[in-house]
Amino acid sequence: MKTTSQKQQIREYLEAGGKLTPKAARNFWGCDRLASRIYDIREDYANEWLDQRGGDKTPMKEIKTEMVKTASGKRIAQYSIEKLA
Repeated sequence: MKTTSQKQQIREYLEAGGKLTPKAARNFWGCDRLASRIYDIREDYANEWLDQRGGDKTPMKEIKTEMVKTASGKRIAQYSIEKLA
């Protein structure tokens, strides 16, 4: 049985409409480097679009980063998918 990578699990979660914070990623998948996984997914989107469009590196989907406040007043990143096309 093949295991799914953290990056793939995060991508599927976001594409299903989920919003994700670093704490949630750590709790769900043990991912301590969410920003790195988000970077990788953004690169995947750009490369997939490039393959389809032959040179245009503008992706069809974009990962939106929103800074939100926690109950303690700390600001953290929250990621979600925004469909562009």
